[in-house]
Amino acid sequence: MKKQNARTLLLIASTFAYLLVGAAIFDALESAFEESEKAELAAEERELRTKHNISSEDFDAIRNNIVRSIPHKAGVQWKFDGAFFFVTTVITTIGQIRLRVFGFSLNQTYHALFI
Repeated sequence: MKKQNARTLLLIASTFAYLLVGAAIFDALESAFEESEKAELAAEERELRTKHNISSEDFDAIRNNIVRSIPHKAGVQWKFDGAFFFVTTVITTIGQIRLRVFGFSLNQTYHALFI
């Protein structure tokens, strides 16, 4: 295998490994908080329905109108797939500073960690 091909494969594998590790970190850090927020919202929903005597059908109609007016409809964001999308966005949108360590360019990693 040519040296350039091996380097390219190594860079692709490194980037993919970086994405997997980043997604796993975001999943671990954010999903528990998001689940607790979901439980808190469910408790608020029960309290609101009881306080104002709103039927399930009426409440669902109100909720559907609100959800349709909100552009983000992806569901739970910080599961692994949402976190994977986020870290992909991070490494593709940050600036370009070339940092050479052990012969590899770590521009995205540097920006993601230190800027």
